[in-house]
Amino acid sequence: MAVDAERIGEFSHYMHNPWLVILQVGLALVILYKNLGLSSLAAFVATIIVVSTNIPLGRFQKKFQEKLMMYKDKRMKTTFEILKNMRILKLHGWEMKFLSRIHDIRRDEERWLYKNNFTLAMITFAFWVAPTFVAISTFGTCILAGIQLDSGKVLSALATFKILQESAFNLPHTVSMIAQTKVSLDRIASFLHLQDLDSDLVEKNPRGSSDTAVDIINGNFSWDVTSANPTLIDINFRAVHGMRVAVCGTVGSGKSSLLSCILGEVPKLSGNVKLGGSRAYVGQTPWIQSGKIEENILFGKEMERERYDKVLEACALMEDLAVLSFGDQTVIGERGINLSGGQKQRIQIARALYHDADIYLFDDPFSALDAHTGSHIFKVS
Repeated sequence: MAVDAERIGEFSHYMHNPWLVILQVGLALVILYKNLGLSSLAAFVATIIVVSTNIPLGRFQKKFQEKLMMYKDKRMKTTFEILKNMRILKLHGWEMKFLSRIHDIRRDEERWLYKNNFTLAMITFAFWVAPTFVAISTFGTCILAGIQLDSGKVLSALATFKILQESAFNLPHTVSMIAQTKVSLDRIASFLHLQDLDSDLVEKNPRGSSDTAVDIINGNFSWDVTSANPTLIDINFRAVHGMRVAVCGTVGSGKSSLLSCILGEVPKLSGNVKLGGSRAYVGQTPWIQSGKIEENILFGKEMERERYDKVLEACALMEDLAVLSFGDQTVIGERGINLSGGQKQRIQIARALYHDADIYLFDDPFSALDAHTGSHIFKVS
């Protein structure tokens, strides 16, 4: 989106060129008609030919630009996923396999990049050829028609051709920018037309209205609403406040999807989802914002020192903070020190506990923790 938005912003420098080109060409032809008479029609025809060659070139460039951006997005997405899961790839020895996949996508991208650049080269070639082509056509017609050419007429015509050259210079860039901007506008429009997440997927009841924390009745959910195979089928689940519920299953069985259903992030095909009170979620991958440890735990909430200290103790963070020179004022994240996976996970759990929610959803929270620390957090929290 950032690249597309930047390209649309650049188009503002070219948006007035279409009508300016028409005005400049019109004035140039009037001047030529005053000097050369009907021979100026040759200049008009030559100009039309030059302009006409840019129309199909612009269409081709639009098509090539769309394909180029599609494969560029695909390559960037694949590269991001590979870097994100590099540890797993190295453990399984899959580096070369996925490297070859990136190379294959890059080759497809280069193929469309070559076509796009070739089309741009043709448009640029038309710019350099246009003045010479118009001049030869005009003066050749004058000679064939027997029109006398003196130095004044020739110099005036050459000066007028300079105006046409400027128009021909602006036109290829304008055509190219229009094609690229059209692609960017279509991509942004398709993004903006994506269906918003339905806020009514989950029925939220106020705290204390019922002893039921989570109640799913005949729920059918699917990440892709157009798919014939829903992600979760005929789910019936009920948990009351104070219960500790563990969801077990094989990899890919839908454990994380079930939590996402409770969060209201998976499109609901049918059924009802009711929640009693507020929610707090801890994902598999720790999320840490750039800032102080204290800011990561409070996350916008007001400081309550007693509850804050209890949360630190429950998440076994006291010893870690004691080692750090600035304690919980230490800056972490992209602009701060690096933490281990276990420390990040415990900070994430502390953030959820400090918010004093009615329902806590933990997605494999102890995967990055040792058995002793995980047992301590489970018992104390």
